[in-house]
Amino acid sequence: MRREPYRERAGAREPYQDPWLYDWEYRRRTRDVAFYRMLADEQGGPIADLGCGSGRVLVPLARDGHKVVGVDLSGAMLRRAQQRLTRAGRLVAGRAVLAQGDLRALPLGTAGAAVRAGGRARQGGGFPFMLCAFHTIQHLVDDADLLALFRQVRRLLTPTGWFAFDVFVPHPDWLNHPAHRRFDHIIFRDPVTRARTEYSVSHVLDRSRQALHMRFHYRSLDPGGGREPAGGATRTVRLCHRQLDPGTVETLAAAAGLRTLSRWASFEGLALDPANPHLTEQHIYLLGPESTGRTRAKSAIS
Repeated sequence: MRREPYRERAGAREPYQDPWLYDWEYRRRTRDVAFYRMLADEQGGPIADLGCGSGRVLVPLARDGHKVVGVDLSGAMLRRAQQRLTRAGRLVAGRAVLAQGDLRALPLGTAGAAVRAGGRARQGGGFPFMLCAFHTIQHLVDDADLLALFRQVRRLLTPTGWFAFDVFVPHPDWLNHPAHRRFDHIIFRDPVTRARTEYSVSHVLDRSRQALHMRFHYRSLDPGGGREPAGGATRTVRLCHRQLDPGTVETLAAAAGLRTLSRWASFEGLALDPANPHLTEQHIYLLGPESTGRTRAKSAIS
């Protein structure tokens, strides 16, 4: 595999080193969870949740009765996911298996082997449903890395399986904020230390790589009360997202033997217009093997 530039590699790891802060910051992000639960109920399991993180989607899927395999690169996030599963009870926890691994080389064999502790796979041994939520796929900046993931998915899907994922497409006005200038200042209490903390964000777009480098800045306002050194020093967390347009997604998916079944511009089912991709910041894709005869999710809003 290609060795990523340091900033891109850091931008795929640093946001996931503090699962408690992550869960607090995204505690109100629920529309995507409802959307993926809807698809899972229609398609059935076992399910592979790629980039499962702290279990934000995985735990609700297990609560719904699905067998789920969660894969994530971050050990800290997987430990948090296990805590949430344990808190949900033995029955729910028994439906999930967690594995640490890279999206480009998924540590999964057949679905039957992956969930052997929790149930049987369908005929053929693949996953009927795979998902990659909350822009996780955008950590793969190189075309070669995205293609590697799509090929892994194609290998693991059943012949009529679905792969769903979403990407963040910021509006040009947002991208046009001056590079490195901080904006969106807010003050909150750290969920662990309870220290008053100032948050702001800055970004710069590497157009040669189509890589959006964001910086989340946290500054303790309580001397000695936060995770930062006394005196209010700022802690910076880097995030890197590959900017993906519909044409690039579909070209790489096709090269891996996947075709587009549906695509949306919101989790409420607004159709995605490739000619005007910046009308909304969320793009959601549903892919399947080229041979599949099903063309869309029946329960999804047209």
